[in-house]
Amino acid sequence: MQFKFVCTTRRSILVQPSTKFITLTSYKGGVGKTTSAVCLSCLFSNYGQVMLIDSDPNRSATAWASSGNLPFKVATENTATRLMAKTHFDFVVIDTPARPAEAEMQELVEGCDLLLLPTTPDSLAMKAMMLTSQSLPQGTNYHILLTMVPPPPQKDGEDALKVLQEKSFPVIKHSIRLLKVYKDAAALGLPINSMKGGKKAWQDWIELAKLSPISELISSEIS
Repeated sequence: MQFKFVCTTRRSILVQPSTKFITLTSYKGGVGKTTSAVCLSCLFSNYGQVMLIDSDPNRSATAWASSGNLPFKVATENTATRLMAKTHFDFVVIDTPARPAEAEMQELVEGCDLLLLPTTPDSLAMKAMMLTSQSLPQGTNYHILLTMVPPPPQKDGEDALKVLQEKSFPVIKHSIRLLKVYKDAAALGLPINSMKGGKKAWQDWIELAKLSPISELISSEIS
């Protein structure tokens, strides 16, 4: 059987080539990286076995999962290899530390099927995201995910999407709205789609699953 190497920020992991790896990273904290990693893991769990590797020193994803109510495994870099030796995972989502070094960024794209750069629509976060994209090796399969977008009548998300498209950045057309239910879900250790009042938030992720590049990852698994 052939294997491939996938890198987190601290180690290389030997995995089966059929496993899809999705890495989320950012030069700036507070852009919804961990929330996006957890919600994507919930989404992918509808289509196969999922593990989230929590390599962020804050261990926010681990804390979210501590109640045991999330529909996927959460592991540290140290325990991920052991888990993958016992169980085949169809999707592995990696939540990286904020502000990875340039050398770490080079390693993160190795073996990764998709690199997601979450960013809020404010100017500081957008500039940090652009710096992140500039540090990526040429040919990296990455996409930008706009997160924590204020509701109408504010046009922050709409304006940010337009700027990114005009600059030819590979941005996903559907944005993730800023909603209080995310903080509540993290505090209770629950997935968004099981929260009272979480339907609106979960719909954003359902819509995301219909769009490239997320739709391609899902279709390759269920085909």
